[in-house]
Amino acid sequence: MSSSAAPSPRKRILTDPIDVRGRLHDLGLEEDDLRSVANRGLAARLSCTENHPLQSAGYYAWSEAVCAMREIHIPRGWERSDESNLPFTVNADRSVAIAIATGDENTGCPDREPCTKSSKGPKTRSVVDANVGQILMFPDLVLKPEHLAQINARMTWLLLMHFDPIAREVRSELSRPVSMDQDQRVDGWDERIILRSIPLDGDLVRVSPTGNTPPQSPEIVLEIKRRA
Repeated sequence: MSSSAAPSPRKRILTDPIDVRGRLHDLGLEEDDLRSVANRGLAARLSCTENHPLQSAGYYAWSEAVCAMREIHIPRGWERSDESNLPFTVNADRSVAIAIATGDENTGCPDREPCTKSSKGPKTRSVVDANVGQILMFPDLVLKPEHLAQINARMTWLLLMHFDPIAREVRSELSRPVSMDQDQRVDGWDERIILRSIPLDGDLVRVSPTGNTPPQSPEIVLEIKRRA
């Protein structure tokens, strides 16, 4: 059962290129830039070999995507914000924050509901709760940064990325989380902006860890240390 779920079934899933471009423009973003972020993550993942530690591919992809998001957007007035061991890229009036996450195989598929591949920590929980609170406050609005800037609040989005070596593509979406499951994975979304996939060309090296342990973000590493 999910918690912190949105109070109404108002979910928006945007796939039409005009709708995607318009909504990203509302947020001060461009699709090609977000696809470049995912592509940087892919390059980092594919740089790993069988001699790297098993979790390297997932971690390097996530870390390089965070770096790319910041390198692209900081010159345009966005800022770095590291909060409780979770890195965000935040716009100038601090009304929009973006974090990077690895999604499951449903990422980028408008007819299926994605979930983050790994569990998340208390900071993610807090931004999910904040997103839900904004829906309660503005139930009939498609929220834009100017709405939240007026009340000194911000909405948080996750750029979900999934590297699919079988379909030979990288799928990604910018989505606003509103619920987490019992395993603390984000599993519910108020808005999903589906980005064009990136084809995988050439021969693939090992693109994900073998075994059953998913890549963990630094936020999760911190939680595991506290539980030990």
